[in-house]
Amino acid sequence: MTEKDIICDSSAIISLTDSCLAHVIYFLKEKTGVKFLLPKSVVYECVEKPLHIPNKDYRFSALKIKDMIHDGILETVDADVSRGIAELQKAGNSVFFARGRPIQLIHAGEVEMLALAEELEVKNVLMDERTTRLLIEAPLNLKEHLAKELHVNIMVNNSSLQRMQELTRGISVIRSTEALIVAYGMGFLKHFDDIEKDVAEAALYRLKSAGCAISFKEIEEYMKGVS
Repeated sequence: MTEKDIICDSSAIISLTDSCLAHVIYFLKEKTGVKFLLPKSVVYECVEKPLHIPNKDYRFSALKIKDMIHDGILETVDADVSRGIAELQKAGNSVFFARGRPIQLIHAGEVEMLALAEELEVKNVLMDERTTRLLIEAPLNLKEHLAKELHVNIMVNNSSLQRMQELTRGISVIRSTEALIVAYGMGFLKHFDDIEKDVAEAALYRLKSAGCAISFKEIEEYMKGVS
């Protein structure tokens, strides 16, 4: 693995495929040679589970992701990260308390992704899910958000927070919107000629609608920063 490789969570991959923007991944892989890696739990959540349940709503994304794996655009990784998973679950799910009870913040897919990143020494993760991203990048902002959402006082277990920060130190979280903007800067939308910027903006809004945790203000700032 290299420093530029990326481990993917289901949230961002689903956002991109649901928005018909999967070729952002194809484009970035071709242009940069970066490897997009999928843990087993993400493959189950994105592909295997949706293809074997009666509800057909998620089959489009599942089939698209399956095709990307077949094409070698997304690479599955099977590694024993049970110890890392246990440590991350213990730390991450005991950082914040409400009414004396720990708040369960991170789930199987995110935990395995982070454990795999630590095991493979990969520093980049592609993830649209807000809670885990804030737990890594800005835990005190997450505390404020939880207090407003739950309407209770949130207590912090400082030892768990410190351990979580140790386990995720150096991790850089990339959202689907940021992957799009990078691809845009490299010419991903150049075939749209004079409406290229308009298409980029529309794509950002589509990704937000598909589930990417990004604010309207952030989209405005993105668009101010692109030519």
